[in-house]
Amino acid sequence: MMDLICRFQWEEQETGAGNKMQENGQEQAARRIRAVLYLVNAGNKELSGTYCLQTPLEAQPFGKREICFGTLSAGETLELPMEFQFSSGGCHLFLGWLKGRETEYLWKWPVRLGGSGFYSGDTHTHSLYSDGKGTLSENRDAMFEKGHSFLYSTDHNTIKQAEEIKTFEEEDRKRGFLHLTGWEFTTKFGHSIAYGTKIPQDPLQITERGDAGAWQEYIDGRNREKGIVYLCHPYEAPIYEFGEAVLDSVRDIAGIEVWNGYNHHALAYQNRKAFAKWDELNVSRGLKLSGNAVSDAHTSKKQGDPYIKGILSELTEAEIHRMLKSGAFFGSNGPEIRFTINDAGIGEDCRISGKTLVHGRLTVFDPLGQLEEIILHRGMRQDRTETLARKKIRKILDVFPVGEERIVWTKDWYFYAEPGDFYRVEVISGQNLAGFNGSERTEEKGFAYTNPIWMEER
Repeated sequence: MMDLICRFQWEEQETGAGNKMQENGQEQAARRIRAVLYLVNAGNKELSGTYCLQTPLEAQPFGKREICFGTLSAGETLELPMEFQFSSGGCHLFLGWLKGRETEYLWKWPVRLGGSGFYSGDTHTHSLYSDGKGTLSENRDAMFEKGHSFLYSTDHNTIKQAEEIKTFEEEDRKRGFLHLTGWEFTTKFGHSIAYGTKIPQDPLQITERGDAGAWQEYIDGRNREKGIVYLCHPYEAPIYEFGEAVLDSVRDIAGIEVWNGYNHHALAYQNRKAFAKWDELNVSRGLKLSGNAVSDAHTSKKQGDPYIKGILSELTEAEIHRMLKSGAFFGSNGPEIRFTINDAGIGEDCRISGKTLVHGRLTVFDPLGQLEEIILHRGMRQDRTETLARKKIRKILDVFPVGEERIVWTKDWYFYAEPGDFYRVEVISGQNLAGFNGSERTEEKGFAYTNPIWMEER
């Protein structure tokens, strides 16, 4: 059946000025495309079967289309025209597969509309400029082909890659992609990335594990450069660990990598420990730390597994930095989450006066229809009880199992919240979509999580 070649071609259509759609309760300018799906029998024998095409969440009509192509003669092409309307700009991913064989091969087709909308990318990767195995060109092409829109190349203690990245700038701008230069501060006692900074620091300035003062000097210096500091993979391995004294005392960081995909899945012990520490810090120290999801890829194949995704007003470095600073994104290897409380979205403040009845809206989307578990966590930053910090994270919505072939799960409900609370979501599905590469299969669960929505006194 792999003699079947599939192509998806599209072009954007002009829409009238009054053409609007509703998205997350807000009116958005609609975008329309005209597309054609081509199914080509490139072999010398007849083919038959059913082809599945899954639309992005923001597309109308939305859903999975099953196309029974009956008998396709050798060399024959089936041409299927279609039209879609989108509630926003951004980059939207169509997925296609042969029914019953989605774990063998998956086609991905990004529709890049630009403007305000959802964009995804990877903010921690490596190339030949340090210990990576892929060239910058191979890494960026891999991200582009997978349907992502931005890539941070963060080689160890260097920005020598910046000059080469600059040569891609015009081509990337034309095709709707953004390649940025960063550096990973790599010491013997912990790693960090400060997005938006240009002066790598000498790693020998961190001389021992647990030196919170030295790490605070690094953080303060990067903040003076108007950088956005994230601590990397806090529990990847003992040789990389900062020491609990650092995690428990440093100030003015944007967040930590709660999901580093270099060696471990989100559900592995090392990353679950990072998730637990993230919650604990936000509870016990009253912080508002964001959690990042990165591939830490050292090969082009691993780029974007996992990735982050959020709404940008446009695809620019400034907008990506705003997203990283605010935490207005979710991390994923396939499932998608849309989550609001009242008018506040992921990473934002929901302003309330005392204990208040609020409106929550949650949509979870898994293109292959393998949703398994959805959990809403509530954290309590106020010290309303004498319980330990880790006990102040509660599952207030635990849905398991979701049901067979459930592509979309939604909940619209009212509940009481108090200033000092925060809410975040985790999702588990049957298959990691980011790991699909050609005909190779990745045996991992799908996973996604949101940054918190914070309850603040009005």
